Amino acid sequence: MSELGGNLRNSSITLRQMRAFVAVAQDGSITRAAKRVHLTTSALSMVVSSLEGELGVRLFERTTRRLVLTDAGAELLPTIQTVFDTLDNALEGLRQSSHRRSGRLSLATSPLLGATLVPSLLASFLKEHAAVRVELHDLQVNAIAEAVRSGHVDFGVCTQDAEVPDLVSTVLYQDSLMLACLPTHPLSNRRSVRWTELVGEKLVLLTRGAGLRSLVEHGFAAHGETIEPAFEVSQVTTAVGLVEAGLAVSILPSYALASARSVGVVQVPLIDPVVDRNIVALTARQRKLTQASEAFLAHFKSSMRDLPSGVSASRKGKKK
Repeated sequence: MSELGGNLRNSSITLRQMRAFVAVAQDGSITRAAKRVHLTTSALSMVVSSLEGELGVRLFERTTRRLVLTDAGAELLPTIQTVFDTLDNALEGLRQSSHRRSGRLSLATSPLLGATLVPSLLASFLKEHAAVRVELHDLQVNAIAEAVRSGHVDFGVCTQDAEVPDLVSTVLYQDSLMLACLPTHPLSNRRSVRWTELVGEKLVLLTRGAGLRSLVEHGFAAHGETIEPAFEVSQVTTAVGLVEAGLAVSILPSYALASARSVGVVQVPLIDPVVDRNIVALTARQRKLTQASEAFLAHFKSSMRDLPSGVSASRKGKKK
């Protein structure tokens, strides 16, 4: 190891001294460097002299026109520049991390998702990003896309009932439709139920035109069946209430019961066919998401990735 290396290891030099040294080495002039680092020439000269005294070596030789590095100075310069590069990269990483934690998160979601999945995911996200400011808008599904287009929100989280060609749809989670019924219903303890077994049951379904209603009709149509529900309602929570009262059974997404906080209604997987629906993020093609928004969507996908599907989750503990 050189004498300079040994002195540097045992020294207590400061960032101020190192910055002064680099400035003078780059400019070759105390006067020019002093202007750049906002010091007087005498103050900068004293800082450089104190560094030389700390190291016990001369770092500059004065010529008639400029200051030039000595051999020791030339040896020291790249080491200090590496220190500053490492420090600058570390500080930039901290700034980026802080921005992600303290940014803005603006999203729109449907009333059902806003009452079930989204709050719990926001709660777990904010544990790690406590300074993020959240703007949550619960809108009807057909209004979510417009809120994204207009820039009123950064992105939307909804079920993909139809393609929205002018927006980007990214699948966050796939859920399956389930039979919702009381524990006393003959089908409640089944491992799974076929759609044909619901023909003749009193059903409560969403009104025609709703995306969920279309999926239900698709399930029956796979067997050439048409249905006339006993009740048609516009809200999933109303459907759950009618099931809970024993007036009907329903066909709902597996997460829907959480919106009613119901413990008296069970869900059974529907098969032949299994009807899935995607929960997607809607984003505008021409707008870049905030870092907080990107972090939340990554959290959404990673949190849901390890969960079993609605079919698998509900089969546990069910009898054939």
